[in-house]
Amino acid sequence: MSTTLDDSGVLREQGNQAFKQGQFQEAIDRYTDALNILKDLQLSETNKNNLTKCYSNRSQCYINLGQYEDAIEDSTRALEYTPSDQKSLYRRANAFERSGKLKEAISDAQRLISISSKAGGTDEQTYNLLKKLRETAQNKVSQQTQLTNQIKQMFETIISKSNQDETALNNLLVVSRDDAGAEAILIFDPDLQHLTEFIQRNERTTVLGVLRILSAIVKNSYRRAEIVYNKLGLKPIARCFAMNDAEIPTNASILIHNMLMSICDLENRRKVRKPMNVAYNFDKPVIEFINETFRMLLDLIDDKSCSGIGRDCCLDLIVKFVDRANGCNWTNKFIISGLPKVLRVAATVPELPESEKKQYPLTEQTKMHLSMVLSIIYHDLCSDKERESYNNECMEFVKALRERDDVQSRVRTISVLSVLLQGPFDTGNAILGSQNLVDLMIQMAGSSDELQERIAVEAIVLSASKKDKAAGILNLGAEILKNLYQSANEQIKVIALVGLSKIASSKGTDSSANLVTEGSCQTLALACCKFLTTSPSFDIRRWSADGLAYLTLDADVKEDLVNNLSAIKSLFNLCQCEDAHVLYSITTIFVNLTNTYDIRKPDKEMTELANYAKQHVPKEHPKDDTEFFEERRRKLVDAGIIPVLIHLCKHKSANCREQVSRIFLGLCENEKYRGPIVAAGGAKSLLPLASDGTPVGQTKAAQALAKIAITTNPENAFPGQRMLEVVRPILKLLKVENTALENFEALMALTNLAGIGESVRKRILKEDGFVNIEHYMYDEHKMLRRAATECMCNLVVQEEVVKYFTGENDRIKLLVLLCGEEDDDSLIKAALGTIAVLSSLQIDLDDFKDVELQEDDRKKLNEYIEENRIICQKILDVASFVEIFKQLCASEDLEIQFRALYIIRNITKVNKELATRIVETDLMDILLGIKEMKDNRLVNEKNRKIISDIIQLCLKYGLIQPNKDHTIIEEDETAAE
Repeated sequence: MSTTLDDSGVLREQGNQAFKQGQFQEAIDRYTDALNILKDLQLSETNKNNLTKCYSNRSQCYINLGQYEDAIEDSTRALEYTPSDQKSLYRRANAFERSGKLKEAISDAQRLISISSKAGGTDEQTYNLLKKLRETAQNKVSQQTQLTNQIKQMFETIISKSNQDETALNNLLVVSRDDAGAEAILIFDPDLQHLTEFIQRNERTTVLGVLRILSAIVKNSYRRAEIVYNKLGLKPIARCFAMNDAEIPTNASILIHNMLMSICDLENRRKVRKPMNVAYNFDKPVIEFINETFRMLLDLIDDKSCSGIGRDCCLDLIVKFVDRANGCNWTNKFIISGLPKVLRVAATVPELPESEKKQYPLTEQTKMHLSMVLSIIYHDLCSDKERESYNNECMEFVKALRERDDVQSRVRTISVLSVLLQGPFDTGNAILGSQNLVDLMIQMAGSSDELQERIAVEAIVLSASKKDKAAGILNLGAEILKNLYQSANEQIKVIALVGLSKIASSKGTDSSANLVTEGSCQTLALACCKFLTTSPSFDIRRWSADGLAYLTLDADVKEDLVNNLSAIKSLFNLCQCEDAHVLYSITTIFVNLTNTYDIRKPDKEMTELANYAKQHVPKEHPKDDTEFFEERRRKLVDAGIIPVLIHLCKHKSANCREQVSRIFLGLCENEKYRGPIVAAGGAKSLLPLASDGTPVGQTKAAQALAKIAITTNPENAFPGQRMLEVVRPILKLLKVENTALENFEALMALTNLAGIGESVRKRILKEDGFVNIEHYMYDEHKMLRRAATECMCNLVVQEEVVKYFTGENDRIKLLVLLCGEEDDDSLIKAALGTIAVLSSLQIDLDDFKDVELQEDDRKKLNEYIEENRIICQKILDVASFVEIFKQLCASEDLEIQFRALYIIRNITKVNKELATRIVETDLMDILLGIKEMKDNRLVNEKNRKIISDIIQLCLKYGLIQPNKDHTIIEEDETAAE
């Protein structure tokens, strides 16, 4: 390990020397080599320091090369290891400023001021940056003065409690959304005395207005968020969470969200790739803020004076920030101090008479929020030991409830179980089996007590979420479900309907399995649609969606539902909620309607064997044929599914995002939908789906992006920086384990992208694209071979790629052999095009004859000439070159003929030695014969012109000479000697 560490130090020093000499790309390569060593070492303090230096230094190289996004990424990585590193912070601010992101630059600069002042002063670079920012600010002095006066008037209006309060607050909100306005507010009220007084009033309009203003002030600014935290504190905000109001707790939640994002720098940190189980490294003051915020949220969740909507907002914030992968790493603390509090809320049933103590106020969505929190926590656990500890905590809580075997404890026990079954199903299922709760659920479902019936039937349906568990549990309660479906209580009826839907849909997509009465799936679906479109209750509508998620496996139900526009619109409206379970049900419905689920077709031999053994063989419904699901997709697009899918892309649930990726891919299969998807912002939304989520979801999203890149101008589909971002996910499709279609579409997309410009080609190379693409040039699959060669043809115009072909390898030989492939003209053209670009000297030497070049420029020119000579010599060194090119020059396809002649001309232009080797072969006779042909179907003027160029070069070298009849004869060099 010591030797390895020393090696990384040597490489870093080599990078430093290259940097000093202005060789920034060379420095980048050395720093990258050092980082590859360091990343494999144990993460000690010394290693952290070395990683910080390498990333920080490499970011400066990127700045010098004008690659500002790469510089931002590297400096952010450096800050991951050393959050207070002033150089990295300065470099990121510098890169932000140069890339036009002034807000981010100012935020980093302000943070740098705070850190450097604590360290006892600022260096010259920091001073110059601050000076530059001050100069920018001074240009707006007059505007700022006017703005300050306006802000003063607004504050005075609110202080006086006049009837113009609301107008003044709205004006302040508009001002606060601009950086200059936010700064001016803090200048006028530096200690937040006025804003603190306003937020503590009992006037709803004032409190709501101040929350919105503060949310805007802290957004994207570390310094401003720090001021609000230090001056205002969290107590006034906690008071707002507790209010029983539709909007105030929500806006308090937005304020905390913006503070967490700004103080923890999460927007920038999330752009950096890192292991999912490694938490972010925060400074001590940031950790104190994170911990205090976490305590506030847990206290509010367990506070019975907190409103239901306030509790939901607290739970939602925990969902967004609890994990270690992208959040504040609260998971382990939550299991100790948060899990009992959340389970106590989960055990709350408002209808129960609570004579002993006050109940927790809940909303219709609270239980779903609880399930989301419990699920996020469970899936963030990294080891079996952590999961065992989590399960034990939940099990002990349920055991304690079961000790009192009365109606209240039973209802509360099953209520907790329902929450767990909608969240971490494995935990709920484990408790279900170990505590013998199935009999208790069935007993309660038949009790004739509406409350027990509702709680029990919900748990029965949820416990059958897994197909392999569904049959046993549902069969036990099938008759009870039928009876409960006749209940006068609408909620009991709809939940029983879901259970019956699960039984009816257990055949899946197999149309030959007659497990239920003919048409019963359609009847049940019609009932679900009625609840979905007529009930004002969120709970009833979400249960209806759950039922349809199962029933839409039936093709007849799909056809009925897609033609029920009011039901489709109701599903679209339901997508506005944040409940992961509800959204998963809805996205499952859309996956079923569009037939974008995975279809496993049985092996032909196994099918014949099953028929012979008289075993059941699944059969696909005729309405699941292509023409039917294509029409269903069209109807969904016409109904407006594309904007709905784009909205769903933002949801945190990886499973929901996978479903959305499936649907997008299904729609992108039809070229006519790709334009509308791009126009609605779908290409932008697919990028995060392709980089974060389940492996299947990432692959589906990447393939959808590839389809868009194939047929849509990439400059329109992926403008600006997005063009570079799309490279990585598409390259991920070039894996052996992926399907040939995924490989092929990735190569086609990369071909288009590589043709756009140098920056995209550089990104492809940076992401190791060359090796991955080259691999498929020699694949057995003809289409993959062709697509990879076409992609390489666009890549070889890049200077760095040429070097791959000049080394000691057989790459040129393999390209020449590809030119000899039979029955694949497209592959031959691609291979010829690649060789044509490689063999071309991209500059005209005549232009440099009389030009005085600097030493470095002359050296670079000589490198180009030498690389060109090496490549052309390698072409001639291929044993089969002459035979292959004789055939190509005589080809009836004039484009193939042109490319072959163009390559020969490139070789001839290099020098006399290589031209001699051409003249000495039969190729010269072929060329002279082609030139004399009069049939334009066999040769055109463009191709004749190239042959003439070759002849003129040979005449110039003295390798051939015209005879008296003005025909060409070869020069006999041996006779001349």
